[in-house]
Amino acid sequence: MATLAKLYPILKDLGLEDQKANEFVEIIDQSRKEGLATKEDIKDLEIRFKEDIKDLEIRLVKWIIGLMIAQTSITIALLKLF
Repeated sequence: MATLAKLYPILKDLGLEDQKANEFVEIIDQSRKEGLATKEDIKDLEIRFKEDIKDLEIRLVKWIIGLMIAQTSITIALLKLF
């Protein structure tokens, strides 16, 4: 807000009324705050990513086990054929 406080006198020098200059500074400050992530937001995102990675690891292991069973079955079938 300190940087935005410097904007107020500039707007006043440009001829803006007190109320309009103040509203403009408040709108800029609010929009700036809405676009930033807080530490809590980042921690929540990190937790969600860890959960997603665990889910992907489980799915990957399931696929690997399935493919190993399929490969073993094909190998046994080929050995019986020849």
